[in-house]
Amino acid sequence: MKKENSSNILEKIDVAKERIKELETMINHWEGMEVEGFWDAECSINPSSPACLLFNN
Repeated sequence: MKKENSSNILEKIDVAKERIKELETMINHWEGMEVEGFWDAECSINPSSPACLLFNN
């Protein structure tokens, strides 16, 4: 197995943190909690993210 360098690992960690943030937002929405600025912040930055595509029916 090829050993990954630290920059690849750090990049994967950053991607995972962003995905966790999207999932937490989705969970909060489904639980009926107020999610301040979700559409403005998340979807204006990345309109093709899974969370934005899911909510933009």
